[in-house]
Amino acid sequence: MIVYILRFSISSAFLAYALVCDVMKREVPDQVWLVSIPACLLLDCVAVSLGNTDLASILVSLGIALLIGSLLCFLGFYGGADAKALLLISAATPSYLPGASLFAMNVLPLPILFVFFCSTLFSSSYPLTVLTLNLVDFLRGERLLQGIEGSWLGRLVLYATARRVKLEDMRGSLRYFPAEKVVVEDGKARRKPLYFVHAEANLDEQVEKLEEHKELLNDGVLASPTIPMIVFLTAGFVFSNLVILWASFN
Repeated sequence: MIVYILRFSISSAFLAYALVCDVMKREVPDQVWLVSIPACLLLDCVAVSLGNTDLASILVSLGIALLIGSLLCFLGFYGGADAKALLLISAATPSYLPGASLFAMNVLPLPILFVFFCSTLFSSSYPLTVLTLNLVDFLRGERLLQGIEGSWLGRLVLYATARRVKLEDMRGSLRYFPAEKVVVEDGKARRKPLYFVHAEANLDEQVEKLEEHKELLNDGVLASPTIPMIVFLTAGFVFSNLVILWASFN
């Protein structure tokens, strides 16, 4: 139990610091991971020696985190810091506490899977919030997608992922990803939706391209509010571990 709480405390502190860095600067110092991950792995070795976990669980947990993090980075859903945070989480909780009894343990046999499930669930609050705000604006007579081309399905996606903001607010901002682009076809500029922006994309370059056609964007530009995935990973990690601790005492 002491080792578990030590790993939880260390990893939570480093994740909180990384979260602040990512939100404020979109960059997390490598020292965060170079210190926290080895520290948790060292405590894992102590847990193995005490019989609280086994080497196989540690290796499988790290492997799953590496696989999920690498895949989501490749697809553009995760940034580098998100993948490293997942690796830290796998090292911090390689196995459930002995004596803990949870339904989730039958479906998600390792804590890393439980954390990933919780963080994904928490992240679903983002599109629901954006959709609600846009529907309120719609009832007020504001038209989010005025001037934007696209299918009805694509428009529904935009209603759940994008807001209209001033173009000048996009310059140098870490709060938004562009959700539209201007394409010149047959000599005519057209506004088209941009449904997905890679987590490591050059946002300043995309904003510069929009500014080349700012006469089309007097009514604002579609932009997706950005919340780093590490926010949801940290929330999922803290929540799942509190549940595990609660289950071990009941």
